[in-house]
Formats: sequence, C-alpha cells, structure tokens
Amino acid sequence: MSSKYPQLVYSADLGPTLAKVQDDQVLDFAEYRLLQASADAKLGYLLSRFEGQYELGQLRQASIRMAHLLQSSCLALRQLDLAPEDKRRAREALEQQLASMQACLRRSMASFGEY
Repeated sequence: MSSKYPQLVYSADLGPTLAKVQDDQVLDFAEYRLLQASADAKLGYLLSRFEGQYELGQLRQASIRMAHLLQSSCLALRQLDLAPEDKRRAREALEQQLASMQACLRRSMASFGEY
C-alpha cells in the first residue's frame, strides 16, 4: 500500500490503535488502513535509507501477502459453516501463527538493545 502523504502517515500517533490491537479489540476500517499505511511508510523509510537491503523488500512483500492470506483464509473458513469446536480450533491456529511471528520478532530484535 502506498500513501500519498508518507510523512503525515509516518508521523501519526498510533499509540491508541496499537493498544487496541494488543487488547484484542477489532479495529474499524479507518484505524486498520492507518495502521497499514504507517507500517508501510516506516518500512519504506528503511528501504530508502538502506537501499539494496534485499531482506527488507522481501519482508514488505511477505507482509502484504500474509495479510491477504489471513483475510482470504478467514473468508474461506467462514464459508465452511464450521462446528463451534472447529471454529475455536481455527481461531487458535491462526492466532498462534501470529503469536509465533511476534515471538520471532521479539527474539530477533533483542540484539538491538534499548532505544
């Protein structure tokens, strides 16, 4: 996703939005799009600052793909008319996939130290 005003999106205060995500609250469309645009702008900054960093470009593409796959997987699961136990298991599987990615991020960034 590209933004017409990257500096504006980059500088947005996402504290309340991030708190909602961490509290497992559903974001409305505007909050979700702002979070997406901000994340993209921040990664775009890194890409422009550290040109040639293949991994950052790949991360950007993988993040976009992952979001699309999560949305399409949830849509496919909704269309299956699952039993309550299967719905619970599907939700648990998807949430644990994201939790493992979050844990990977925390472990990988531990070498950065405090900022």
